[in-house]
Amino acid sequence: MTAAITDTVRSEWTKFRSIPSNVPILLATVAVMVGAGALTANGASKSYQAAGAAFDATYISMYGGFLFAQISVGSLGVLVVTSEYATGMIRTSLTVVPRRGRLLAAKVWTFGVIALVMGEVAAFGSFLLGQAVIGAAGAPAAELGQPGVLRAVVGMGLIWALVGLIGVALGCLLRDTMAATTVVVAVNFIIPIIGPRLMPAAIADWVTTYWPISAGLQVTTTVHHAERLAPWTGLGLMAAFTAVLLVVAFAVFRSRDA
Repeated sequence: MTAAITDTVRSEWTKFRSIPSNVPILLATVAVMVGAGALTANGASKSYQAAGAAFDATYISMYGGFLFAQISVGSLGVLVVTSEYATGMIRTSLTVVPRRGRLLAAKVWTFGVIALVMGEVAAFGSFLLGQAVIGAAGAPAAELGQPGVLRAVVGMGLIWALVGLIGVALGCLLRDTMAATTVVVAVNFIIPIIGPRLMPAAIADWVTTYWPISAGLQVTTTVHHAERLAPWTGLGLMAAFTAVLLVVAFAVFRSRDA
């Protein structure tokens, strides 16, 4: 049983890296996050005095780049599933691995690990370069040994993994690249970033606090706001949302025709 699962995971890794664009997109996403994070850090550091105690050098160095990175990571998660439906390879995969739960579990595990590893690389790269930029501008830079900083940086990598798995789940549920990617962008970008500006104040406050990605990103902060969820509570809410999506995806995948 263990050997069969290992073989399936190995096969999913081979599928992922055999698509020429996947690895370059991941590397470019890391580069964009690090570069955009540095630009954001440079801009924010010029007005840090106005922010006062609310100036969060750790969060600033990562969040600006993550806004762009999350779209790419979520879209790649979608493609892990929908690319096989688009080419008809899903039938071959199900012939080789007739146990559908095992096949989808291998996809989830493989891309989850890929997104986590690359997310940690991007998070540490953004943090280190961002702090160098902030310090050079004369603003107070953060260090990994300070309270909450290491948790925030590692937490950003965990957010990458969850965003990627949301993409996998939506790809499985919708089976269409464009539709699933649109939902990923809506769930992780449009609703939490643009939505509150267009919503009544009460709804906007709820979205800002409890929407999965908004709650999850609290783990990447070192300055806590009383009206927001605690870091691990917020991450737990996002993880629970992701888990529910995956459970539904497994149920649908096991019962629906290829």
